[in-house]
Amino acid sequence: MLLLIAAPAAFATDVTFFDAKVWADRDEKSLSAEQQLALAQSQAPVVQAAMSSCLVANGPDPFSFVVVVELDSAGKVLRTWRRGDSQVAVCFQSMAAKATLFSPPKSPFYSSFEMNLPASAISH
Repeated sequence: MLLLIAAPAAFATDVTFFDAKVWADRDEKSLSAEQQLALAQSQAPVVQAAMSSCLVANGPDPFSFVVVVELDSAGKVLRTWRRGDSQVAVCFQSMAAKATLFSPPKSPFYSSFEMNLPASAISH
C-alpha cells in the first residue's frame, strides 16, 4: 500500500523545463512593482558573477539560453532547469543553482534568467 501512495509523489517531481518556465512567467507576473524590483536587484549580482566567470572560462561565443530556478521561502535556489546547451549556459546554470535571491511572497516560487549574446555583439 505504501508503494502506491509514494508512486504519485515521484511523478509530481518530474517537472520539465517548459512547465518550470510557464510557472516562472506566472510567478514573476504576479509580483508587485516593488517585488519585481527586489527580484531584479537580487538577480543582478548572480548574472554579473556568472557571466564574468562563465565567459572567461568558455570564451565569448554567441549564446542564447534560459535558466529557470525554483526558490524556497528564503529565496534559496532549490532546483534549476535549462534550455540551451552552450558551455556558458551549463556554467551559468551551475552558478545559479548556488544562489539565493529575494524572499518571494510564496513558496515554491519560480523565476527565470533569459540570456542572449548574438554574434553581432561580439567584436573580433
